[in-house]
Amino acid sequence: MKAGRHKPTDLPLIEPTNLTDSLWSRRSTITTGLPALFAANLLFHPGELQASLKSHKLSGIPHFDLAAVGQNLGMKAYWKEPGKTLQLRSKWTTMEFAVKGRDFLLNQKKVYLGYPVRLHKDRPFITEKDYLLIIRPILAPQTLNKRPLLQRIVLDPGHGGKDFGAQNSGQRLKEKDLTLDVTLRLQKLLQTQGFKVYLTRKDDAYIPLDQRGELTKKVNADLFVSIHFNSVGRPNVSGLETFVLPQPWTPSTSRSQLDGIDKRTYPGNAFDGWNSVAGYYVHRALIEQLGVEDRGLKRSRFKVLKNLACPGMLLELGFISNPSTATKLRDTTHRDLLAKTIHKGILTYRKTQQRIQGQT
Repeated sequence: MKAGRHKPTDLPLIEPTNLTDSLWSRRSTITTGLPALFAANLLFHPGELQASLKSHKLSGIPHFDLAAVGQNLGMKAYWKEPGKTLQLRSKWTTMEFAVKGRDFLLNQKKVYLGYPVRLHKDRPFITEKDYLLIIRPILAPQTLNKRPLLQRIVLDPGHGGKDFGAQNSGQRLKEKDLTLDVTLRLQKLLQTQGFKVYLTRKDDAYIPLDQRGELTKKVNADLFVSIHFNSVGRPNVSGLETFVLPQPWTPSTSRSQLDGIDKRTYPGNAFDGWNSVAGYYVHRALIEQLGVEDRGLKRSRFKVLKNLACPGMLLELGFISNPSTATKLRDTTHRDLLAKTIHKGILTYRKTQQRIQGQT
């Protein structure tokens, strides 16, 4: 069976003609008439977005019917496995959700939600925040408040000085050295495109975590990218993951229950929608180019992300504890490829902004 197709016995969760129920109160034509290239970049053919969804409070948290969310985006909903796995599909996009699952696949790229998909009266629901601040921004960034066109970028090579970060003694690798090397390569690429690039450190210096994000305020930055590498005790673990700040009152991906720090709104939360967009474009580029295990676009309250004055992300570019990854990282060609791929994702982000603002 070809990817993206349903079996003949599958039935739409909501018939495509059922657009007159109480879920829809008015229409918005903000995406009609956009060029096909823009539509492709937004991952789905825009058509008309339905402007209103009916909120349902489940366990005290506002939720949307997931099939109605699909209709809101001009997509059709199908049970891939009744009661267990749902697909939303359009010409450009397939999203796949598992009931009780906290992550979903967006065109085969893994993205984490704040809360799991839940079944209510035999229908799947997601939280309002997960739709409005994760799914819709990625698919339709033109629905967000406009940001200044990307010009000033802060790059943050993780660790440094007395803080070695992760290490692989056998391969003589230190995270602080790798992050600086990739950052300097990325800086050169971005500067050739006319970006103004600022570094939190230019050499082997120790910079406190709370000072790194502060640089975004000083230089009036438009994007923050923190570069890191992972290490765990099991050498078979591999892959890439990208982190952005969780929404307020939403647990980090590593936890299922709210903690005290989850109940605060941080300066970086002012950019929640754009964090999702920028993080997704860079994460997608890395997974597609490198062909490694996709560990997902995740969310965590890392100190460097809390106080940003612009959208931002933290990249974990591989496990230096994995023998194969460590061998690649010793090769300058691979480190150059990492920089080029991050650069590609950032350019996609700027091109999306340009199309939204009618500059292309």
